[in-house]
Amino acid sequence: MNSVFKSFGDFISGLAGLFMSLLGLGIIAQVLLGDAMGAGMDVIGNIQGFVTDFANGGFAGLVTLIVVLSLIKK
Repeated sequence: MNSVFKSFGDFISGLAGLFMSLLGLGIIAQVLLGDAMGAGMDVIGNIQGFVTDFANGGFAGLVTLIVVLSLIKK
C-alpha cells in the first residue's frame, strides 16, 4: 500500500514540476512576445489577479497565500 502512495506522490510532484516549468515558460514568452502571444493568454496578469484576490481577503487571505506558497515550495 505504501508503494501506491509513493507512486501517487511522485506523480503529483512531477505534475507540479511540469506546471511550474510551463508557468516560467509562459512568463518568459509573454515578456519576449508581449501581446503577440495571442489566444488571450495573459500569464502575468493572471498571476497578479491571483495575488490580488488573496490580498483582498485580508488576514485570512494572507494566511491562505502563505499556505499555498509553502505547498508549492515542497
